[in-house]
Amino acid sequence: MLFATPPLSMDAPPTRYEVPQAPTRPQSVPASPRKLSEIPGVTVSHYDVVGTDIPKLHIGLEKNGPHDAQTDKVTPATSNWSIGSAVKYTKTGGQCTLTGATLKFTATAVLPRLAPGQKLPSSVLAYWNAYVAALEDRQAAQLAFVHDRLGEVRGAILHSTCGNWQKAASAAIQRLSEEQAQVFKPDPKTQPKLLEPDKDG
Repeated sequence: MLFATPPLSMDAPPTRYEVPQAPTRPQSVPASPRKLSEIPGVTVSHYDVVGTDIPKLHIGLEKNGPHDAQTDKVTPATSNWSIGSAVKYTKTGGQCTLTGATLKFTATAVLPRLAPGQKLPSSVLAYWNAYVAALEDRQAAQLAFVHDRLGEVRGAILHSTCGNWQKAASAAIQRLSEEQAQVFKPDPKTQPKLLEPDKDG
């Protein structure tokens, strides 16, 4: 037999404080274990940005970027996720025993892209592409963190009972959300930045 419960949704910590700065040299972009397209259950959407140089791209990001669900501030990229769960069980002599648990991970990510037909100087385009790649890597790392720990939720369910498995699932998902928030604390120093090309280089 099968019990199912609606997905429990949690917002991934958004990439807050990603206000582009303009140092003269680019930052190195840390490699992500995998891209968003490589994480099962993730859907990516984009918003268009118009601009012919870095300052105008800043304006486009601020105008069209998604809003942080908690602060309502505009952020260049964001993501959220939910985990749906269902269990299998058997009944013998009036005793209910859980025999299996199935989880469904669903996530969305929102990223910027150049508006159709938008052309940039090659130097500006290189910095833009690096910036967008860094945003994607950060969202991928956040969502992969959750996806790779689905076993913790499954384990919590299977160690519970037919009467309280939904409560156990909810508690495990909440712990996972808190762990994710702790690991990916928003820090202005580590946020991807859209940089000005080095005019001296």
